[in-house]
Amino acid sequence: MFNKEMVMATFGCLPNEYPQVLEKKFPHVLSKIIALWNSPHCASYFTDLLQQNGRGGGRMNREGFPEEAWWEIFKLNEICWMRRSEFDDNYC
Repeated sequence: MFNKEMVMATFGCLPNEYPQVLEKKFPHVLSKIIALWNSPHCASYFTDLLQQNGRGGGRMNREGFPEEAWWEIFKLNEICWMRRSEFDDNYC
């Protein structure tokens, strides 16, 4: 189970930006995003997740994420890039 306040502090997101769908339906994805958040690997993970038929290099045998989950990933990616631009190219 996730501590909502800690997750929001990690991402620097507002309550309305909290990834509720990821927490409920894809907790393994949310866990990995949290683990990679401050690493240089975060950006490549987001790139992988946001590909058509995401999660795993765009393998075409994947259905991809439901729209709500995809938008949460997209928003977290935006937050990551905004924070990254404030610091340096290795931050996400």
